[in-house]
Amino acid sequence: MITKETAVKIHNCHQQIENSKKLITDMKESLKTTGEVKLDDAFGDRRDLQLGVPTGRSSGHQIFGVRFDLGVKIIKEHIKDQKKKLKELKGIAELELTETKEL
Repeated sequence: MITKETAVKIHNCHQQIENSKKLITDMKESLKTTGEVKLDDAFGDRRDLQLGVPTGRSSGHQIFGVRFDLGVKIIKEHIKDQKKKLKELKGIAELELTETKEL
């Protein structure tokens, strides 16, 4: 049986791929409709891309105004990384499925 941990990791990879593809789609749509790549934030304001790690500090680990072309490259690389992880997890899942008491 596939372990819960492996199943969670597989789910997370798929979720990251879906979110990444949606982000690129939303950016393209924004460019087409407004001429800008800015997306609406939770308050309805239009924002550039940002990279960051939530730290609880206002100036934590964040960069703002990431260029569209750089953002797309980062997102595409993230998708590639997640697909690579999925291949590795497939091997782990196959091994877990073959583990039986008879072996």
